Amino acid sequence: MSMEEGLVECAPVLVVGAGPAGMSCALWLHNLGLRPWLIDQAGEAGGLMNANTLPNNWVLGQIAQTGPQMASQFARHLASLPIRVDMGVERFAVNRQGDALQVAVWTTQGVVHQPCAAVVLATGTRVRGRETLGGIPGIDSIEARRVCYGPAAFENLALAAQGRTVIIGGGDNAVENAHMLLMAGGEVVLLARSEFRAQAALMSQLIDQPRVRLLQQASVQQIEPTAAGMALSISSPQGLESIEAQRLHVLVGYEPNGNLEASFEAGVWSAMQHDAQGYLCVDSWGRCGAKGIYAAGDVCNPVFPNVVSAMSQGAQVAKVIERDLRLGKCLGE
Repeated sequence: MSMEEGLVECAPVLVVGAGPAGMSCALWLHNLGLRPWLIDQAGEAGGLMNANTLPNNWVLGQIAQTGPQMASQFARHLASLPIRVDMGVERFAVNRQGDALQVAVWTTQGVVHQPCAAVVLATGTRVRGRETLGGIPGIDSIEARRVCYGPAAFENLALAAQGRTVIIGGGDNAVENAHMLLMAGGEVVLLARSEFRAQAALMSQLIDQPRVRLLQQASVQQIEPTAAGMALSISSPQGLESIEAQRLHVLVGYEPNGNLEASFEAGVWSAMQHDAQGYLCVDSWGRCGAKGIYAAGDVCNPVFPNVVSAMSQGAQVAKVIERDLRLGKCLGE
């Protein structure tokens, strides 16, 4: 049997997560002669791309494409190839039997038990939402329509700009949200809980803007409903003050999706490396510390999570798996 024939006859490589990292990994695994099996809990591929409805000019060749448009293009590419894709997966489980990885996947058609040559975790992240405000007295008394989290803060900007918006967050998304509200004619209070960490070019455009206030090392101590919206008691180095606003936008980042620990037997999980926030720690090859387990995309990249880096990591991990299997023993041969 030739090397190429051996790779084709290997057990599948399970890729968990059909966002940009997972789809890129599946494509590269297929092109490298392996058998990717892509699964996701969601009903459609794309991950957080589906929540980004703004035209994006950061992905080369995808001029002014929205997240859903790019996700649809990526999914159509995979659909043109003989790659197994299961969406709407309830859960999955990974156990080790000797040197083999045994996988169970609860698909919409029933449970599938399958030995796998490797497992790639590309489960991505989710928006940090209401739980970040859970300890603030009065938050539950505010109308839900007046509080937006993550990508939802970029919807209905014309309506949001008809008054003052308090934005909690100090990163690029929070500052970009402030810019868009100002351009629409609104007024903004931008509140960073520590220091602003957004791009210098973005921050410089806010300096001397008459309709924006920038507060660092600030926090919301209490919120009370008012006829026009809400009154926020805000603590900062300048003291304690009350600020009235019509809306509150929360753009405080992301956290890893789901409880991955529940999907692995104790011995496999203990061999994997992860930080206190739940992000997977990988080496320069994308290996997680447990033999046969890899990760790609935002789930292991808290420093620079984005579509481009996720796709790159997905492709890199596919190449590493092909190399590891070629130099070692492929399950199912």
